[in-house]
Amino acid sequence: MNFRTLGIVVVAALVVVAVAAGGLWAFGRLSSLDSYGSQYDYSVRVSADEPISNVTVLVPLPVSDGSSAVGEAVESREYLLPTGWAYDVVETEYGPMLRLRADELPADPTYYRAVVENDRLVRWEPIPASEYSRNDSDTLRVEHDAIDLSADVRVNQSIDTLAPEGTEPLFEPRENARLVPCDWPSNSDDTRCYDYESMLFVQYDGPETTNVSVSVELRGANSWWVGGWNYNEYVDHVAAYDLPADRQGWVVADGELRTGVGNYPRNPPQ
Repeated sequence: MNFRTLGIVVVAALVVVAVAAGGLWAFGRLSSLDSYGSQYDYSVRVSADEPISNVTVLVPLPVSDGSSAVGEAVESREYLLPTGWAYDVVETEYGPMLRLRADELPADPTYYRAVVENDRLVRWEPIPASEYSRNDSDTLRVEHDAIDLSADVRVNQSIDTLAPEGTEPLFEPRENARLVPCDWPSNSDDTRCYDYESMLFVQYDGPETTNVSVSVELRGANSWWVGGWNYNEYVDHVAAYDLPADRQGWVVADGELRTGVGNYPRNPPQ
């Protein structure tokens, strides 16, 4: 093979490699665009180490521009709550909050059966305890030694997980915010952690030895598929653990904000 022929072969090979690489890049980009999604996830948990009754708890909602889309989603959801439990969004001196009320905590377990229509689960309907079977996946037993609520909101634009302050929903109130070292390692150089103070409201009837714990968390995340699932997120968390019975009413709670968690592509979908 002469040098001219060898050169043609080399050039042809480089062209093939370039086309293949471009095709892989385009395929990866299309996969990213097709799978890309952004979502807020909100969760609340209230628990007590002794039985209590007439429970009222107010927890922060994620707020942006004075309103809470997540709060609206919570109100529109149906949950597996027993009789005597309720939740709603109320305005307070500290802004909009989620109010949870329960006749008692702990309460007796409740039981449900799956209702399936057109091969799709549409709801869980209450059933007597006698109809529940632990070996039947279509029946469900729900313990109520704590109040647990959650909601999710999907959005059609990328969430700013690097710097959510001022652009994304965060818990209010937030006072005395400060940058602090992160408590656990992160693979991203972009991760930042902040402490701040927020407020919760707790009221109930119960023994003087009772301790109550309240926590609320918001995750704002982007996720996409390129050779596996990728994501980035920010996490806002407010909690007051083991509150003694003499600390009722409005109490100061510990807030933590963690931003820039995950990986960040150069040209993320918008």
